[in-house]
Amino acid sequence: MDKCLFFGRLTKDPEVFTTQNGNKLVRITIAMDRTVKGEKKTQFIPCIAFGKNAELIEQHYNKGREILVEARTENARGKTKDGVEYPTFRFVIERFWFAGSRKEQPHEQTAVASSVKTEIPEDELEKELEEFFEEDQNFEPPVENGVITAEEDLPS
Repeated sequence: MDKCLFFGRLTKDPEVFTTQNGNKLVRITIAMDRTVKGEKKTQFIPCIAFGKNAELIEQHYNKGREILVEARTENARGKTKDGVEYPTFRFVIERFWFAGSRKEQPHEQTAVASSVKTEIPEDELEKELEEFFEEDQNFEPPVENGVITAEEDLPS
């Protein structure tokens, strides 16, 4: 079973894109706090959503808002600006829930997202993901002999 659950706050407003086929794609980053040896650490989880999920996230979320996400992990290939490929992964949001108090989130009652699923066929989604992720030619991961050397330098 390939399911991940993330609970945290958006680090910035959702980034909204339209694919070549006219489908909506939203990219968010979720900040999650944890404690390691008594020290607070923050992890940044990059996620993407399509279709109805993307529309609802765009409409009802902004920087700092809490979210609970159920996502699947997909293997992917990234490219450095020099064209060197490296293995990576991405989290595709399948379902999400509003979190936090109603006072903080006044639009909660207007969105129904708890069972929204991706409406794009899997093969079409995969093709669009490949096209979308090939566009980022500026990222150069901290790699030495094919191994990522500093996770904190990865983009969020």
